Amino acid sequence: MPPSLPSQSHKPSVWAERAFTRLSQDGLDPLPDNFALFYAYYAGTRQDLNLALDTLTDGGRLLTQEQCTDLFQTYISLEAEERVLTATSSAAEIELQNVLRLLSHESQEAARYGETLTAFSTTISQPNPLDIMREAVAHALRATQTMAEQNEHLRTQLTSSTRQLAEVRTNLDKVRHDSLLDPLTTIGNRKFFDTELTRITREARKTGEPLSLLMADIDHFKRFNDTYGHLVGDQILRLVARTLIENLKGRDIIARYGGDEFVVLLPCTALKDAVTVANALRVSLEGKQIRRTQTNEILGVVTTSIGATVYLPDEHLDAFVERADSALYAAKQAGRCRVVAQDVASPPS
Repeated sequence: MPPSLPSQSHKPSVWAERAFTRLSQDGLDPLPDNFALFYAYYAGTRQDLNLALDTLTDGGRLLTQEQCTDLFQTYISLEAEERVLTATSSAAEIELQNVLRLLSHESQEAARYGETLTAFSTTISQPNPLDIMREAVAHALRATQTMAEQNEHLRTQLTSSTRQLAEVRTNLDKVRHDSLLDPLTTIGNRKFFDTELTRITREARKTGEPLSLLMADIDHFKRFNDTYGHLVGDQILRLVARTLIENLKGRDIIARYGGDEFVVLLPCTALKDAVTVANALRVSLEGKQIRRTQTNEILGVVTTSIGATVYLPDEHLDAFVERADSALYAAKQAGRCRVVAQDVASPPS
């Protein structure tokens, strides 16, 4: 077992070699995300990553692809997100400084132009010789022309800065959007679920409407991965996500909770109706076949176990999720491919 914090004196080539060796030892495919995870591990750049990975592999256990994916999304992809946010924030700050500098300069020029006009007004209001009057008019015209040119320059610069800030905002929106998506299934990720859970339970408390939660787990998913490889496993995960999208309403909230677990929040849905929805999802998935892409060979069907529960007003969110997880566990223990509802006292009707 490598140390939790590998020596910083090693060269990148050594980190890369160790990463590839570890991937082979754990039986993991040399995918870019997998390599990036172990490269960061051996480089020792993230103490929290090293601690998490060492905990999962304590006692000589091998890291699974699901664990590898979760670690990458938790520690590496967030680091990339932070870099983008830092870069875009810096760009926004630079543009704002440019705007402020331009406005400050324009304010000074406007003050000087005002002084010029005041002097011109004083000159023409007095009986001065013709040559002095001509010079005053010429000076005022030059100042006006200069002011007009500076205004045009300011307009151009402000237009450019506005465009740059709009691009920065677009980049930030994209980063924010991408940070809430699971890259494999393109549905919401754990971060998205946690955010929506807070929002939707707040709404449920306010309106008094019932709110149900489904937690689904793919039966024997590890067996599929071990038998047919992780590409087939990825195909199954995408199939489940697509089936959820096809069978749920627009207001329902779908997310990949982690590994082969999915969660669905059902606003304005009582527990008995949530069970009906869960069984419809289970049956829909059970009717789909998994085929090998290259040969069209049928590899089997997907079945899921689903736990269902309903939100109790003012309960802690962790308790809400834990009850759904307990119901899922009960479904697994009862033989899989079934829906189990968590029995709660006085659920919303």
